[in-house]
Amino acid sequence: MSNVHHPFFITTTIAIYTSMAMVSCASPTPSQPLTILPTSCEVNTTGQIGLTLNGDIAPNARVSWQARSGSIVENAQGFSATYTAPSVIGEDVITATITPGIKTTSDTLTVICRILEAIESAPPVSTQQTFYSVVISEVMGNPCGDLNSRRYNQYVELYNYGDQPIDVGYWWLFDEGEAGTPDHLVAWNSRSASQLNSSLVTTSTVIPARGFAVILPPLYTESDVNERMPYNFPAGTVILTAESSQTLGDDFFGIISSEDGYDTVTLYIGGPTVIDLVIDTYGTPAIGGSHPLDIDDNHVDNLPLYLSECEAAERIDPHKPDSVSNWNSVRNGTPGDGPYQ
Repeated sequence: MSNVHHPFFITTTIAIYTSMAMVSCASPTPSQPLTILPTSCEVNTTGQIGLTLNGDIAPNARVSWQARSGSIVENAQGFSATYTAPSVIGEDVITATITPGIKTTSDTLTVICRILEAIESAPPVSTQQTFYSVVISEVMGNPCGDLNSRRYNQYVELYNYGDQPIDVGYWWLFDEGEAGTPDHLVAWNSRSASQLNSSLVTTSTVIPARGFAVILPPLYTESDVNERMPYNFPAGTVILTAESSQTLGDDFFGIISSEDGYDTVTLYIGGPTVIDLVIDTYGTPAIGGSHPLDIDDNHVDNLPLYLSECEAAERIDPHKPDSVSNWNSVRNGTPGDGPYQ
């Protein structure tokens, strides 16, 4: 598959009012003014949208986000955030305050976000966009514990290395297992009533720019707490799950296969029986056709990694392809976090 990616742009309508001072420097060329992306903000009641700063930001700057009536969670160093709309229609004011470490004054960007009446379902993601800046960044293929606990505690981590938020709703995950069907990705709260930490994003499938999403089995919180790995997800991590199955991957082993973590994983757009567009892979699988069951390990390299107990496979560079030189094993995993800029 091609490993060239370009950001996916969201287009809506917004009024942006910015007020900031130009950063002085030795060069007479002015720095690029900061703006908030996407360039529009329309969201349904109780819905979510990712917001990202775009422009020249000092490396030691601190960004603080606030919403007048909804709620907002900062991601990474605060350069992006996930906004959750209130339950009533109208408008909300969102501010991003940028404070460079060498200054005592702050610059503020203000966004007016329109809150619309919620609809029952969203339209399918268009497949006209050929490339997306989302990669499989980590696969917990061999968690600690017995077989039952490991099926509950597997996860697949996604990372958006681009400059635009990307909605991965209606995307699919397949692990080449014989039993079961591909997993349709949905927001955690749309499938599970089990509450996670309130700092996590559980009602949205939008991955912010340079943000992480973690796909968990629906029964993750129902496993024995004494056997479950206590994953500590960073604030702002998007939590996804499978729409219908009880595990990730096949219905018996999940993504660990009959050997420890030795399944390939494919992220694609399409349906349970058709692949329209492969987004990314782990394990360099051979894509034999347009049906998910045509996917199998190509058996020509040392991928997938053979993982010892409590180990995950972590991608080294999100911009580089799925190859044996671009994966490392990580003890206990780092879900929702990674060595990326």
